[in-house]
Amino acid sequence: MPDEMTSKERFINALELKEVDRVPLGYLWFGAGDAVLERMNTSMEDVYYSAKGITRAQVLAREMYHHDNVMSPWGCLLVEAEAFGAKINIKKDAYPSIASFPLKSAKEYENIDPVVIERSERVKTIEESISMLKKQLGDEVFISCALLTPLMLASQLMDGSRMYIEMMKDPDNFHALLDVLTDGCITFADMLLDAGADGAFIENGGSTSDLFSLEMAKEFGFEYSKKLYSHIQDSGGYVISHNCANHAFHELEMALEPDALNFFFGNVETLGEKYGIDCLKIHNHKHVGCRERYCFRDLKDFNDPGVCLMGNINPYAFCSGRLDDIAAEVKNCMDAAPDKGFILSTGCEIPLNTPQEEMGILWESMKSCFK
Repeated sequence: MPDEMTSKERFINALELKEVDRVPLGYLWFGAGDAVLERMNTSMEDVYYSAKGITRAQVLAREMYHHDNVMSPWGCLLVEAEAFGAKINIKKDAYPSIASFPLKSAKEYENIDPVVIERSERVKTIEESISMLKKQLGDEVFISCALLTPLMLASQLMDGSRMYIEMMKDPDNFHALLDVLTDGCITFADMLLDAGADGAFIENGGSTSDLFSLEMAKEFGFEYSKKLYSHIQDSGGYVISHNCANHAFHELEMALEPDALNFFFGNVETLGEKYGIDCLKIHNHKHVGCRERYCFRDLKDFNDPGVCLMGNINPYAFCSGRLDDIAAEVKNCMDAAPDKGFILSTGCEIPLNTPQEEMGILWESMKSCFK
């Protein structure tokens, strides 16, 4: 086993399927953020547009929760959308939400200039927060930026039902819109990588049969996501693809060739056929996970070719009042995980209002697996 590593060394070695001194603990966006904000004596409203506030919150969260990475921006997933004209509802104690969409049709893509990303004050705040994290943490911690795939970004710029209609009735203009948004996503990624991010955590939850047919996901999602992923990797950054959808298109995730897949579920249909289980019934608010973690076996096809697996503690285990469930989820994941190429994390963001005590159980349970 290697000598004690820095968090960044540990995280990168896991991404590259190399040996680590212990399994890294991954952090998504701003999980359990309320306790951090309370310690800072501030609110979400106060730190949302503050590079200094984001930096302080991420550094303090790491001190409190012991994870091996930090991340900016957070799980609101609205930075790119705001830059492109979406109106945002800022909330005092929760993530902001979209107040109004800037686009009513795909043909309005002509009104979008990817360069607006570079002029956005919100984007500049995130860029500055990455620079501040790099200055404060140096090479001690893996610094991740958070992005959307172009199709996910489109869903933040246009009402969902309208978007589906445009995809079906005006595909040429919708493709033109996706071309423009891809350029914007790449510009955003370049800014954050240049500011000091080591890689990108990319929300790809739209690649799922819950929303699209496989053909539509390929036509409107895959090509544009692949261009973004490849650009980041060619620029020296790592890519973690996040897809916590119930019926994610895992074959498309594999074809994207990310460095890591952050997942909630395995292939639900395949697991049902192979093992006679219903993942959707055993990973929900009432039933937290399964001891066997069949999903890890099913995702072996990712790990073998060189994709790190990142997951898949059930975030519903938190704020449930069942503290033993958190410890069980940690142990089940650790027992089932591959020997190399694994980062322990939740399958989606830990609720903002999670008590610090529960985060402590996560950490202590993880440490107990190393004894």
